[in-house]
Parts: sequence; structure tokens; C-alpha cells
Amino acid sequence: MYYPYFRGKQFDLLALRELIEKGLLSEKIQPIIEPVKKTATFQKFLLSAQNYQHPIYLIQNPQLGEFNTETGNIKLETFPVRKASVVSQALETMTQRSEMLIIDQPSIALASDWENNQRKVLVPPEFRLLNKIKGDKILSLDHFTRLPNLNFYQECPDELFSTDYLNYQKRGFVGFSDFSIDNRIYYERVYPSPILSLHLVYFFQDTLRIHHFLSSEEGVTQKEKFLVLMQEVKSWCHLLSSEQLTLGLTILFDYADKEKFPGMGVMRKASVMHHMELMSRYLQ
Repeated sequence: MYYPYFRGKQFDLLALRELIEKGLLSEKIQPIIEPVKKTATFQKFLLSAQNYQHPIYLIQNPQLGEFNTETGNIKLETFPVRKASVVSQALETMTQRSEMLIIDQPSIALASDWENNQRKVLVPPEFRLLNKIKGDKILSLDHFTRLPNLNFYQECPDELFSTDYLNYQKRGFVGFSDFSIDNRIYYERVYPSPILSLHLVYFFQDTLRIHHFLSSEEGVTQKEKFLVLMQEVKSWCHLLSSEQLTLGLTILFDYADKEKFPGMGVMRKASVMHHMELMSRYLQ
């Protein structure tokens, strides 16, 4: 079972919602959502997950953002979806009911009493934690390489992304988790860059790799840079999506065919959709 972790960013939620509504997200993929903003996009995503009966986990005590208040936590408890809780205090003192626990601070987890725990636990592969914690464990890893300057991806444009799906059960876990094409550290905003980027995953010999597509800085407009970038993406089609295009790639190619620039948000949405749909196909 795959439990991708999303921080509730607008275009990530739009990506998940569209996949759910089009029946393209496998039930073996159960997103964990840490909500950071009280938006209509967040509300509509929860409604879609509920209407289409797609299993998700909503973190009811987020550690950042607009819900990180007592009233915010109370509001999140009212949504009729499965809940997850970040272990932010000794486990035996936590009163919130949830189906999943998330280890954020190892020191707190190590000081807690786990003997009677019956809930799933999202945990990084640290020996002390794995030895201490009782209950079904979900492997949590951070695979995406975030670099401070997009130019730096030119040094390593293609790299291994994950093999967790191959060995998580052999390692004693009931599922695996990552942050998709993001990482554990949350950033509220991304600063403008003269370079456009697309981070697209693909399967190669049973391993999941990621290619960092970068535009040049030479184009006069964002549209020109996007169209040149998409020419390179098209040349990778046979690797990125084998015989059938993912919906994420289809969205990008449609914009390119119409010679329109979709905006960075839609590019992000399409990249997440592509990742989730590829994993859905693999896990099915």
C-alpha cells in the first residue's frame, strides 16, 4: 500500500481530485493530507474523496499552516474521512482518535509507551524507532532532491527516485510513503526563476527514476520556453509513459499543441498526476 504525503498545496489537491474523479487513482494509493490552508480547493477535494469513496488520511493536528490552532484542530475532526495524528506529545497523553500515527519528532516517539498501540505508524527507517514502536509500520522516506537553484539540476538531470515498492514488505513494513515530487521541508512559496522545470518520474527496469527537464534561459517569453521544453519531453514519451500516455502528460501536450503556456501551477499539477497515475498502474 502506498501512502503519499501531501501538504495540501492547491495544485497537489487539484491533481488528486481529478485523478479520483476520473477513476485513475488506485485504491492501493491512499494519500495523507496535512492541510495548510482553509481553501475551497481543500473542501472540494475532501468532498470528492468522500463522494467517490476513495480512502485518504487527513492529519487532524497539522504542525503548520492555518489549521495549526485549537479551533483548527476541532474543525478538522468534523470531516468524515479517516484521520491521522502527528505524535507531538507522549503517545499515552494523546486524546485524539485516529487510524494512523505519524512520527515527526523521534525524541517524543522514543519517550512514549507503545506497548498497547494498535494503529498504523508512519515512521522513518531509524533503527531506534523501529525497535521501539509497536504496531503496523509504514516506511517514510524523502526521495525528491530539492536544489536551491534550478541550474544545479543540470549536474544530475536523471537519477534514481525510489525502489520502496519492491522491498517494503521484506523489510517488515505494511506500506510505504514519500512526498511525491516535493520533500519533507515545507515551503510556502517558490521564488520566480528564469528557467522552467518539469520533474517527471518513469519506470526503468523495475526501478522508479526521475528526470529533471529544464528550459533554457534564452526564450523571450514563458510560452516560448515551455514549447521548447515540451519538445524534449515528447522525445522521452516512450520512457515516461510506455504505450499509453498518463492524463498528466496529456494535459501538458494539449497545451503545447495549442501553443499555450499553462502556468507553473498546472505544470506542477500535471507532474503530480503523472506520478500518481504511474504508481496506480504499477500497483494494480
